[in-house]
Amino acid sequence: MKMGYIIKAVLMLLLIGFQVVGDTVTPLGVMGLVFLAALWIFREKYYYHWALLVAEEAVIIAQAHNHPAALLLNGVLAFDVAARGQYWLLLLLLPGGFYFLQGEPLIFYIILLALFALCGYLRHTLDKKELSFREIYDRERRNRYALEEAKARLLNSAREAAHLAEIQERNRIAREIHDSLGHSLAGILLQLQAAVKALDKDEARARELFQVSVKGLAEAVNLLRDTVYNIRPHEKLGLEYFQGIIEEYQFCPVDFRHKGDLSSLSANQVQILSAILKEALTNASRHSQATQIEVQLEVRKNIIRLYIRDNGVGCACFQEGMGISGMRERVHNAGGTITISPANGFMIVCVLPREESGGALSASAHRG
Repeated sequence: MKMGYIIKAVLMLLLIGFQVVGDTVTPLGVMGLVFLAALWIFREKYYYHWALLVAEEAVIIAQAHNHPAALLLNGVLAFDVAARGQYWLLLLLLPGGFYFLQGEPLIFYIILLALFALCGYLRHTLDKKELSFREIYDRERRNRYALEEAKARLLNSAREAAHLAEIQERNRIAREIHDSLGHSLAGILLQLQAAVKALDKDEARARELFQVSVKGLAEAVNLLRDTVYNIRPHEKLGLEYFQGIIEEYQFCPVDFRHKGDLSSLSANQVQILSAILKEALTNASRHSQATQIEVQLEVRKNIIRLYIRDNGVGCACFQEGMGISGMRERVHNAGGTITISPANGFMIVCVLPREESGGALSASAHRG
């Protein structure tokens, strides 16, 4: 309501100036102005009612008997009632003008009220828009919080599903080993125990049991080898997986260098790093005009670092799309950092913690 305060101050000073120039300043008039200012403050700060507007109009009419210029203060009322959308109260301001003014002053008075009412109307419109924008902002903020909560629940559900899948896979492997090897090894153990007991009494029988046991162990070893082969995933999650992605890329040569034990990467880390690598290679083929791409993947003691850079044209006005935003979100959820630079070619540096426990990492691990 700064506009209302300015209007009140200007009109009050203008009226005082008229009274000083016309030598019509009286103690009663000063008291009336002070009382009117008090009504304004009370109405603005504490309580608003149309009866207060009637009281203010009565004070202004009383001031107009001393100097008709006091009717200028009706501009304050015109602004206030229009700013609250109570346009019918503007009719209360017209009788005083018709009583004290005639001719051009009356026309000027009506035009003045209209201008102040227009300002009030504009203020009322702006207040409604501000309220509407605030409601929209609050609603969007609530929706954003709800999306964040849903995202957190989905992440927790994904982790729980991965944990349950791991438990199920362990149970499956345990059943597979138990069913395929458990009985065979138990039978061989019984044969060896019988051979040991028969060694002193019946050497031929003991030798026969030993031979049967050796044959059974050979079969158990073959069965163990077949079982491990069957339960082992055919898709590699280590070095071979990343090499496969790069070998499928045909746009330009890729210089791939690696360091550390890539087989120690978790499935989630492999998914994040491979998604970034695929997105970077796809963007290079579409936008970079590159003739060479450098990829470095390092598994260190505490961090995993993926460095990708091409010798393409880069991008002066870089804007992140869904792919880059998806990269950032995956890395952030894993507790890592990612740096993207479109200058002098396109560069991506991703750093993940070895332990997937979250927490921000410093980007100081970046090296050109």
